[in-house]
Amino acid sequence: MAMGSKRLDTVADLVRHGLNAQVECLACRRVVIVPAAKLRDRCFAKSIPMKLEIVARHLRCSCGHRGTKLDATGVQLSPP
Repeated sequence: MAMGSKRLDTVADLVRHGLNAQVECLACRRVVIVPAAKLRDRCFAKSIPMKLEIVARHLRCSCGHRGTKLDATGVQLSPP
């Protein structure tokens, strides 16, 4: 039996598979885990296309730098 792979090209793909987004600042290297549903809602609110590479260019770090590396992570966040 072949192992299947998940196609993770959009924020909606992360939400569908129950994953979160790991966001790393390209300047200061700070890493944060963001719930994919929260990221999806922000994309809708700001009319940003949900492709991961486009979203990564729009995110801004607390250090002020715009531009991140965005990956999927299976890390579960505790509820607020």
